[in-house]
Amino acid sequence: MSETEKKPAEVVTMENHAPAPPVGGGEARLLENHAPQPPAEEQITTLENHAPAPPALGLGGGAK
Repeated sequence: MSETEKKPAEVVTMENHAPAPPVGGGEARLLENHAPQPPAEEQITTLENHAPAPPALGLGGGAK
């Protein structure tokens, strides 16, 4: 077996997919510049207003 055959295909695919960002804050800077994250409270409020949660099955008892 050669070294290539010993490596899992997933590892090889990930290495060839895109080079890893430089270690030491490179990845963090890219994420920060990509899109600012909304405040935690705002994000939670948006999710709550987006769609009400469906009733849990079995708790209401009206589904029978």
